[in-house]
Amino acid sequence: MATEEIAITTAIAVGGYIGTKLFGTALATMGDEINKLYAKGRDKIVEVATKKIDNPEDEKKLNIRAARDVLWNGAITEDEVCAEYFGGMLAAARSKDGKDDEVVNYVDTIKAMSARQLELHYVAYSSWQVILNVEKSALDVAQSGEVTGKRIFMGGLELLQRKLRYDRDLAVLNRLGLISTYKFDTFTVSENSLPYVEVAPSIFGVMLFAVAHNQLETWNSFPTERYESTSGIQPLQFFAESLDKLKALAGLPA
Repeated sequence: MATEEIAITTAIAVGGYIGTKLFGTALATMGDEINKLYAKGRDKIVEVATKKIDNPEDEKKLNIRAARDVLWNGAITEDEVCAEYFGGMLAAARSKDGKDDEVVNYVDTIKAMSARQLELHYVAYSSWQVILNVEKSALDVAQSGEVTGKRIFMGGLELLQRKLRYDRDLAVLNRLGLISTYKFDTFTVSENSLPYVEVAPSIFGVMLFAVAHNQLETWNSFPTERYESTSGIQPLQFFAESLDKLKALAGLPA
């Protein structure tokens, strides 16, 4: 079967006519290696990307350079969290003239992270977006001083139950500029203890979260939006904007 036929067959399988229209031609240029050896991972990315495009009739064109980087780096894994990010970047690699390759910068960041590090980034910013929604915040996420002055507190036990090794992975997120500062500690009262994580967000962290949802063009609306995972990433249940509120959630005295 020819490369283009493989690509079209795959697109139909994962996205029907819409998948073919959006990504079929681009996949055909990737070559036999990616179309045959990494078919499952590629299909998952295309499926997620297709779901992230609100208007498939917008006549936007896919940037081939960006698509190649996304697929070559993303198709090697079938992890749902990776598919969320790479699928978002594939969807975001479309523009009116097909010349916008801005997402390449985000590919470089993503490929430097493990799947669980990506998940730690995802749940932190998903939690923060909920907090801002509840507060009806007018925060300007384009202003570094406003963003880095905020804090997100998360329960350490819940993170560890999800195999998110924050004692190691927070350093990676910080090195990549995805969080400004971080701290992890344990609050103890009587016989009760509360392991917790405290992170300060960053502008780049917000932008990467927006890219994962194909919302880069409107990323500064992050505080008033509620991005939903299209690959099944579950949000945290245990988080707050302050340690006192996290303690209250745990039933501990302030």
